[in-house]
Amino acid sequence: MSTPNFEQQPEQSANGAAPAAATEQALLQELATSIAFLPQDGLADGESHPDGSIAIPVIEQDGTQYVPVFTSEETLRSAGAAPESAVGLPLADLAANWPSEELWLAVDPGSENGLSMPPQAVQALAAYAQGPGGA
Repeated sequence: MSTPNFEQQPEQSANGAAPAAATEQALLQELATSIAFLPQDGLADGESHPDGSIAIPVIEQDGTQYVPVFTSEETLRSAGAAPESAVGLPLADLAANWPSEELWLAVDPGSENGLSMPPQAVQALAAYAQGPGGA
């Protein structure tokens, strides 16, 4: 997974950082307005999540904890998860209710286009969902 430099500001460098920052801004806005598929572990027979709640899966790699989300059922299936047990929700809603300042977001983990986002960038996604003036 790659980790874009979400903290770089366009005015920080005259060496081509502005186009890269614009690309990152476009990526953040696209992610913020997309639907994320969140894998859900199977529950024991007769058990269910309380109304309106979902389970937040967490994976760990090299000491960092990630919440994996997928941008399509195809990438979810490619990662070995079952699309029929996943929950689809607006990524901005998940970001607005991000459960921890220590959890990173793994978008399409295991795919060649996968990326990871630090908690501060995840929490900023809610503003990006409002459009260019929201960020």
